Amino acid sequence: MPIIFTGGVGESNEPAEAIVGKNYALAQQVKAADIFTETQSRTTHQNLKNALEVANAHQLTKLIIVSDPLHMKRAVSMAQGLGMDAHSSSTPTTRYRSFHSQMEFLSRETYFYIVYLVFKI
Repeated sequence: MPIIFTGGVGESNEPAEAIVGKNYALAQQVKAADIFTETQSRTTHQNLKNALEVANAHQLTKLIIVSDPLHMKRAVSMAQGLGMDAHSSSTPTTRYRSFHSQMEFLSRETYFYIVYLVFKI
């Protein structure tokens, strides 16, 4: 099953998120031919738009979005807004461990979800 890893560089001295994902998949014995990457995106919308371009180039039509549970609603809504046949598979854990960090992240996600609904960007 093909995998598309997305994500560019956050800090200039770090590898792109997509490359980190690819390296992990390779270490887990995923065939290199089944791994696609895009390393330019920096936002959720860019991740999805660029992933859709990769998917279209390789005739991939059904997509599963894997992300943090607190991020999933916005990511799937945006994907469907781009016309993707996208479904969700939340990660079993979140990097936001404390109640405080979860509330901060959820507040941020809620804000950006409302912005997305209003402006569809």
